[in-house]
Amino acid sequence: MTTRFYRACLIFCLMILSQSTVMGQPLKAMGYLAWWMPQSWQNLPLQEMDRLFFFELKVDSSGAIAERHGWPEQWVELQQATQRQKTPLDLTLTLFDAETFNQLFSSDQAPNKLLAECLELAANPYVNGLHLDFEIYGGASSKAITNYRLFLTQLSQQLHGLSPARGLSVFLPVQTESALYDAPSLSLMDWVVSQSYDSHYRSSKHAGPVAPLTGSDELTWEKAAADAFALGVPRNRLILTFPLYGYEWMVLDNKPRSPTQKMGVTTTFSEVDKELLPDVQISITQRVKQFGATQDPSSGSSYYQFQNQQGQHVQGWFEDWWSLSRKIDFVKAEKLGGITFFVLGYDKEQLLGYYLYQKKPKSLDDLIDRQ
Repeated sequence: MTTRFYRACLIFCLMILSQSTVMGQPLKAMGYLAWWMPQSWQNLPLQEMDRLFFFELKVDSSGAIAERHGWPEQWVELQQATQRQKTPLDLTLTLFDAETFNQLFSSDQAPNKLLAECLELAANPYVNGLHLDFEIYGGASSKAITNYRLFLTQLSQQLHGLSPARGLSVFLPVQTESALYDAPSLSLMDWVVSQSYDSHYRSSKHAGPVAPLTGSDELTWEKAAADAFALGVPRNRLILTFPLYGYEWMVLDNKPRSPTQKMGVTTTFSEVDKELLPDVQISITQRVKQFGATQDPSSGSSYYQFQNQQGQHVQGWFEDWWSLSRKIDFVKAEKLGGITFFVLGYDKEQLLGYYLYQKKPKSLDDLIDRQ
């Protein structure tokens, strides 16, 4: 009788305390599946993922898909697995330089060619949508931007008019002088994935957090979300990006955010096969096991530091379970759509698994089991 009474009281309390979690919209779990990690999807809990972005198909100035990285012929097993698990699979189209962007969207014919290419890609029954990752940080002409927004309108109408409808989403760069998107163009999107990483990068003059949650850095999760809100992005359609990599620099001394002495290197949370990433062979987890780590409350990120055999100071910043937990709390508090991870496989599903477990209890019994 006592056990039943205790359980009943616990259920009642949990229903009150976690009503918004149980009854509200669960956070989305998305991730970028990179072509250079061809087997990583096989270890993913696909049934728990809300969306995969296949990365990447490169767009050229003529509007053609210049590089498909084996899509679709070399990815048949992935397509079948996502369909079997009912996991939406979107194709990521990329364009990273202003000259190509201006040539493409200042042309009379190239946008039409790109539109035709997009519709051909979307016609694949295994494809659920398209994701545009056009990262232009400066130098885009006003004409090209205007035409790009017209292109988005046409593409959205065409994709949403298919049967079944296909989704359309964009990656939203921050700290850019060329604003590709405005409120009307973003209102067309099913999802807006904000750039909430690379606050510091390989060539930064000081070591520092890659994806700070808070603080005085120009790019933080708080500021990225605020920028998206200012453009009218609905909270439940905004997805923030969590990096599964970090950066390591040789620095001046052992002070946090010490001046860097040379170009930094990219690190991955877990060890990655040398054949897949021959130029990225520093594992964050191995560094932390050897040198320990410090949590930085001001940014919500973590770092390690040590002196190498030559006596040079080394400092590496990264995101881990502690920082992810803080970010999950932020996303829940702000009622955002969820988190997407870049690049899937870099953590061997450790951080991804933590997010999938924490983002929403599966049932009331699961809530009770955690007490």
